[in-house]
Amino acid sequence: MKVTRRRFFYFGGAVGAVAIAGLVLPRASRRRSFRFAGPVVDFHVHLFGTGDAPGLAASERCFISPTQKRHRNYSYLLRLLRIRSDGPLDELYIERLVAQLRASSLSRVLLLAQDGRYDEQGELDLQRTTSIYVPNRYLFRVVAQHPELFLPCASINPRRKDAFDELEYCHAQGARALKIHPPTQDVDPADRQFRPFFRRCAELGIIVMVHTGAEHSAEIVGNDYSDPQRLKPALDEGCRVVACHAGMSAFFDKEDFFPHLKEMMRQYTELYCDTAVLGSMFRWRNLPRMLQDPLVLSRTVHGSDYPFPPNAAVFWNRLPWSALFRLIAEQNLLERDLELKCALGLPPDVFLNGARLLRLATNAPASKSGLSK
Repeated sequence: MKVTRRRFFYFGGAVGAVAIAGLVLPRASRRRSFRFAGPVVDFHVHLFGTGDAPGLAASERCFISPTQKRHRNYSYLLRLLRIRSDGPLDELYIERLVAQLRASSLSRVLLLAQDGRYDEQGELDLQRTTSIYVPNRYLFRVVAQHPELFLPCASINPRRKDAFDELEYCHAQGARALKIHPPTQDVDPADRQFRPFFRRCAELGIIVMVHTGAEHSAEIVGNDYSDPQRLKPALDEGCRVVACHAGMSAFFDKEDFFPHLKEMMRQYTELYCDTAVLGSMFRWRNLPRMLQDPLVLSRTVHGSDYPFPPNAAVFWNRLPWSALFRLIAEQNLLERDLELKCALGLPPDVFLNGARLLRLATNAPASKSGLSK
């Protein structure tokens, strides 16, 4: 990619801001109080594990592939969460997440499982699962430990031979949403054979969340399956669909599916998107583009993609300096993401839409910050 003068100074300023903040603001500064007229749900929070928690059944054990452990993001995220690479992960990860959630302005989070890849017979194939595997049974175990904080989002690869049975089980356990990650799970959501599965999701009222846009945090089969246009079968079968990441990519990616998302939103009234990872280092162009489209904003839900961190420094030219340094210093990743998106101008409804989609009671506790922004 050509390095223009503008890009040179842009990233130079971002790096300088991070360096200065690290020197003068080693701890979070005083938090700004945001007020919302209802509960605020982070719609996109990952659950991770290695299967090292005591007392787990075989069906509850998580898996992180050797390929994923070699990925640069893995060691970085462990350091960010203060978890040793050679120590226990499962319980510490939940401990860190619970602590940050309780100290944030959020009411609850939608906690995501992650299914693996499956062979031609529909059997789980961990040898080909090159990212992570977080089974639904482990998800429900964790949610049961903190039902006041976590809402379960199941993950079902529709290629698995027991996809319908798993869907019924997850629905019975209280899942109101499920997640599919096409590029890591090697599944094409546009495949006609999955239409009956999506039809059953619609009948059960389960929201279908699908990764869209480029993927950088894991080894993938390619980004062709990440085009929002491939969500048409699910939408045609009556599903309410959330296009995670709004079909957007980093500034250096050749793929740009956001125009496809905008076109489809004008065709399908049950298509939504989320803001997960859109506040990160290489995605500085995405939220400003979203702010230019009122229809997209009206169907956008707040999601952080925790534990992947937002980076306020790359928005240095869109934020007041006081807000910039305060956000850089904020160590609570959930709070930093929420406050960054508020500061960038996302309207209050974006932060309230998650609770509405999940049909949380309107008299549920408002966000910890109070009422009305």
